[in-house]
Amino acid sequence: VDIEGFRVYTGGGGTHTAVGFSRLGLSAAALCETGRDDFAQIVTQDLERERVSTQLVISEKKEQTGGSIVLVGAQGGRTVLVHRGAASMLDTFDIPPYWLSQTRWVHLSSIGGRKETLEKIFLLIRKAGEVGLSWNPGQGELALLKDKELDVESIPCKIAFFNKEEWRQVSVLHQQLLRQIPHIIVTDGKNGGDAYINGKHSWRYLALPVESVDDTGAGDAFATGYVAAHLLGKKPQAAIEWAVKNASSVVRFYGAKLGLLDRKRIEAE
Repeated sequence: VDIEGFRVYTGGGGTHTAVGFSRLGLSAAALCETGRDDFAQIVTQDLERERVSTQLVISEKKEQTGGSIVLVGAQGGRTVLVHRGAASMLDTFDIPPYWLSQTRWVHLSSIGGRKETLEKIFLLIRKAGEVGLSWNPGQGELALLKDKELDVESIPCKIAFFNKEEWRQVSVLHQQLLRQIPHIIVTDGKNGGDAYINGKHSWRYLALPVESVDDTGAGDAFATGYVAAHLLGKKPQAAIEWAVKNASSVVRFYGAKLGLLDRKRIEAE
């Protein structure tokens, strides 16, 4: 099967958001797991080039760095073949209590539904008290929620992101989630989305009318924009504006990092 071309980029929710926060002027470190292979070197070099600390990147000799093949359609839609590899193997002993207690904020992407690791992260954040948490759960974490293997009331989350289908999957937990999490944003791609603030549906926002060449990373860019604005003291409406701008910029480029905005551009656009 002939294709027009291919490109190689580093990816994954953890590195997408770490780079996004760094570009917006925040100090960021990526806590993730790789193998000790050529791909791992590409990942760490890319993070260092973006001024993201790699001090917490875990390199495992017996594991393989995760990777994906992304097939992009003419309108920007994509099919992703995923081998999560080391990225889905974060264990409880990989989570450093000291560094979680010293940070201002943790943004948590999918970690393959590893229940014990999630519970340790939640416990450490609850103990730290002043550490904020935003969460973009993946399918593994959604399965734990649906099966009630995670106690919603034990999740110390301040901001959570779901797409429309993910929100539907946890429909039986909507009221609990809305009581527990002050900011819940439900995205619906080019149709915009809904913001729930302090348990109430606050407004529906619109997406920007842009031509997408690759939708990969749009959700991570959206989350980065919203959380960064929140950390910088902006109100939810302004945070949504940052989120929409960041996501709209990313989809104009191939790869999930190239279009991430810096502080000057996100404030100007």
